[in-house]
Amino acid sequence: MAKNTVENTALRLKAVLEVLAAEDPAAERRISRGEVLAAAVSKVPLTGSEAEVLPTGVVRGERTLSNASSKLVKAGWITKEGRAGWSITASGRQALQEFPETADLLAAMNGKAPAASAVSPAAEEVEEVVEEALQEAVSVPEVPQERHGAHQEPEFSEPSFPQPDAVVIAGNLGSALGAADWDPTDAGLQLTFDRSDELWKLTADLPAGHYEYKVALNGSWEENYGLYGHRDGGNLDMAHDGGPLTFLYDHATHTVVTKPDASA
Repeated sequence: MAKNTVENTALRLKAVLEVLAAEDPAAERRISRGEVLAAAVSKVPLTGSEAEVLPTGVVRGERTLSNASSKLVKAGWITKEGRAGWSITASGRQALQEFPETADLLAAMNGKAPAASAVSPAAEEVEEVVEEALQEAVSVPEVPQERHGAHQEPEFSEPSFPQPDAVVIAGNLGSALGAADWDPTDAGLQLTFDRSDELWKLTADLPAGHYEYKVALNGSWEENYGLYGHRDGGNLDMAHDGGPLTFLYDHATHTVVTKPDASA
């Protein structure tokens, strides 16, 4: 991982804590995962390769931060409760107060003793601390090699962050596929979760036309995402020439990507 990405991700992890700490704990609605990550990226903007869009349509830096945030959960500093949103714990608030320096905060998160000296640690030490803190969060498990003469399906652990129970592409494409338009409960437009890359996928042979749609979660419009991955955002729209089209939804960023190749 590039040095600037490591350092920026560390700063964004601290920003996640700061954003959550600024929330009113008595508020009826908790801040959503997407809102937290967007606020952290706003505090520490993406630079260089971090701003690159991956083939799945996800921005590299946002994906790294989303994965790395699992370390905050493991440290007991934040909670992620799916549709209920994210919140900071008492331990997380205490950590922010006790460790104002980012390197010390990351060291404590990773179970290490912060630097005893009041002098900030050297840049090399900061990088070492952050690299170790993020190593587990951003690593990709290796797929076991297939034994000769036998086919083994790769085994994947639980998702790195909570996923919805159901994801539906709801829009005016429903009737074109023999389903209902704008119906968040239609099983025919429900995506399937792929644990290998943590994406929700659906391939459909869609007739040529102009379509508008949104992503509806858990069989209702209560939680839905549209343009730019915004909750209750504007409709996504596309002009399609006809033929197989694959929809890819990433719950880490709430964005949808379409690919004309059915094998994508």
